[in-house]
Amino acid sequence: MRLLRKCECRYTVDQSLEVCNLCNHRFKTTYPPKFSPHDKYAEYRRRMKQEAKDRGVL
Repeated sequence: MRLLRKCECRYTVDQSLEVCNLCNHRFKTTYPPKFSPHDKYAEYRRRMKQEAKDRGVL
């Protein structure tokens, strides 16, 4: 399984690279954000999405 890795300027799946040749930062493994069933901002996010749909943005 290939893991997605990220530096300051780009993403890569190349596991042989330790340091980015463009920005000289080390690559880090990207992880998905933590999930919480008690999301205190979910109501606001849904409201903003609905307002964007009503305006025709989405």
